Amino acid sequence: MNAGLLAILGTVTLALALPPAVQSRRPVDLEAADCSRINQMFGDFEVARAERRVTVPVPVGVLDVRPEANGGVRIERGSGRDYSITACIAAGAATIAEAQQAADAVRLAADGARVRVENVARAKSWSVQLVVEAPDGARITAETTNGPIGIAGLSGHFNLRAVNGPIGLDDVSGEVTARAANGPISVKGSSGTFDVETSNGPISVSLEGARWDGRLEAHAQNGPLTVRVPEQYGSGVEISSADHSPWSCRIAACRGVDRDDRTRTVRIGPDPVVVRISTVNGPVTIHER
Repeated sequence: MNAGLLAILGTVTLALALPPAVQSRRPVDLEAADCSRINQMFGDFEVARAERRVTVPVPVGVLDVRPEANGGVRIERGSGRDYSITACIAAGAATIAEAQQAADAVRLAADGARVRVENVARAKSWSVQLVVEAPDGARITAETTNGPIGIAGLSGHFNLRAVNGPIGLDDVSGEVTARAANGPISVKGSSGTFDVETSNGPISVSLEGARWDGRLEAHAQNGPLTVRVPEQYGSGVEISSADHSPWSCRIAACRGVDRDDRTRTVRIGPDPVVVRISTVNGPVTIHER
């Protein structure tokens, strides 16, 4: 798969809460299992498409989803009791016939709880986007390289890892562990137990509703923070950074920033603190919604 030839266009939902600078390079929309909504191009090549679908029973255990390099994963609530996985495949070549042959050579396979993609023709210019429809209470592990991971409107247990790609969490509840290397993470919601960390990427958190039900820990290494907090928020929020990090904050709580030789910290809302967001070597922007 040739990353240099891949450009994926469309409405982007994975970065709903990301700051504008990050949104400008957001890569993909995996909005639904309808593959026609995903537009993939490979430079000047002709592009052909294919779809594959598999169903995995929930009782098999934790669903393990890992597309090939440059593949993305979108997880959303489905209407059935089992996992339904759709592979939206695209391939590029000099002729449409060659492109179709390459797309048709991509296989989607489920071995127990393991979902994998294989390109039996070893084509260079191809990509796959996996759309997973799952019931509430799902237990899913997803891992990508050079591709996004997004979850929307679902509760469950999720373990997510992305290298060179974003992770987006929109109205997700349950237990979430998310790690991104060289990519952003965005969180938008009001509940859940979240352990979120980026390395060389920004974190954006948009707190919804009146309070956070659960616990949210978000940490960025060498990346900026953008936090949106409703007025009169009912949960304790702590935002911190290295003391040398630049801050942009006009809400009243920022007039009481705690500082020492190493850190700068602001607390919003009542005790106890259930939302902790921090960065090392990154700027901080706080908005009141």
